[in-house]
Amino acid sequence: MVTPGEYLSFLDARLPGLVAGAHVYGSRVLGDVVHDSDLDIVIELSAAAELPSMDGADVAVVLAGSLEKPVFDVTPLAGEITPVLWQQLRTVGQTVRGTRPTCPGTAADVEAYCRDNLVSYWKRLFDRVRVMPDLPGHDILWVGLGPARLWHTIRTGEIVSKSRAGELAAARWPDLPILDLVAARRDPSVPLTSSHLRASVELFDRICGEV
Repeated sequence: MVTPGEYLSFLDARLPGLVAGAHVYGSRVLGDVVHDSDLDIVIELSAAAELPSMDGADVAVVLAGSLEKPVFDVTPLAGEITPVLWQQLRTVGQTVRGTRPTCPGTAADVEAYCRDNLVSYWKRLFDRVRVMPDLPGHDILWVGLGPARLWHTIRTGEIVSKSRAGELAAARWPDLPILDLVAARRDPSVPLTSSHLRASVELFDRICGEV
């Protein structure tokens, strides 16, 4: 599992003097690190350059100063940036190099992004999932817990981890075996079956009906 320090040392050796800022988000700051968690990090460069890739690092790259602008005014050098990312960076993100960013944005921006993502990404994905007899366990985790995060953010404005979103969805719909997904995320030996895939589809339909 890659640490921020290891990743910065890797970059500094290959791009000396260019890494002006580094900001961690995702599972590391949301208390949900599991065995296969990537390092989610935003890198600020003092000049445009191509970052060398490193297994286990999920990276968005921007020019230094970009994190002081609204997300819609920034074109990343690499990776994806969203209003949800901006909110994480300004609220729970951990700055490991440089100045803590302001990442200006509004709750309305975050909600609109989440609602659009439910349709533009997740609905299209579930249209395919519905006709699949089964999926590998890690894919069931992805489709089962991902929409729950959006559901919670749309309702409350809060950004939570996959595991926490699963716990909240399980409390809302206790008839679905969502806690099994949370357990499997934390312990890969917990089995997931086609019944969990069907429950994930049902959960998605209920989320769409509610929000």
